Amino acid sequence: EVYAVEESNICNHLPEALLPWYDRHHRDLPWRHDREPYHVWLSEIMLQQSRVEAVIGYYARFLEAV
Repeated sequence: EVYAVEESNICNHLPEALLPWYDRHHRDLPWRHDREPYHVWLSEIMLQQSRVEAVIGYYARFLEAV
């Protein structure tokens, strides 16, 4: 039961720990600027198949061709 309390406490504090880190260290990636659901889905599928560095080019070229 003590474990459940500690786990709950950790979950409550994760956003305040992670969000400032993300603000300082996140990479500027093209799909983070695009809220079109199809484009977000497309980036997720591409990222499952390749590295981020490769997907950046593929993503841009694919969207230009569509």
